[in-house]
Amino acid sequence: MTDKADRNEDCVVCGPSCPYRDEVLCLRKKIDDLQTIARTDALTGLFNYRHFCETLTNEMERVRRSGQPMALVIGDVDHFKHFNDAHGHELGNEVLKGVGRCIDRTLRKLDVACRYGGEEFALILPGTNLRQAQRVAERVRKSVAAEQISAEDGSVLTVTMSLGCTLFSTDCSVTPDQLVAAADKQLYQAKNQGRNCVCVEERKVASSSPVTQEEKSALFELLNNSANQDD
Repeated sequence: MTDKADRNEDCVVCGPSCPYRDEVLCLRKKIDDLQTIARTDALTGLFNYRHFCETLTNEMERVRRSGQPMALVIGDVDHFKHFNDAHGHELGNEVLKGVGRCIDRTLRKLDVACRYGGEEFALILPGTNLRQAQRVAERVRKSVAAEQISAEDGSVLTVTMSLGCTLFSTDCSVTPDQLVAAADKQLYQAKNQGRNCVCVEERKVASSSPVTQEEKSALFELLNNSANQDD
């Protein structure tokens, strides 16, 4: 029986006005709220690190079952420590809230956006290849760069963001920590390239059925025979 049916059904003892039923429903609501709080970052409204770890593991398993790839994007606000030192932590918090809004309005409903820690954010993109992930990351980057933060003195400030993308597919045998490390490596590459950019892991596609030397010899022999017949 569903929760909806439970709520519509009268108590067999007290009828439609049952304090015990109402208390149970109230407790259920509180449990739902606590579960939401437990996986939500209080500052940005995005999911938190705990939820990121759980979801990443689950999505990697989904890739193994479905065969559909998943992209992971790690992003970091550029020079955030200097921004905090210059303008204060309160305005720094406004920056993080703004980044959260930019990410939230950019992603699809099935994507998972998390505050990874500090000024770092993580995006889990199910059913997404590297080029698609790069486009998503570029949209996030441009949105953050266009976000305006109003300071107390009336000035308008802006920040930028660097992002790194990696892919998990059925041919990968990495752990969640290794996948995060791969995305982090691309993030550091973006930082080294001057920040405010997106770097994507390069994947070499190996041939699934390489041509053997025997097959090459047979092919050349077939071509020679064909050429002799033409003569």
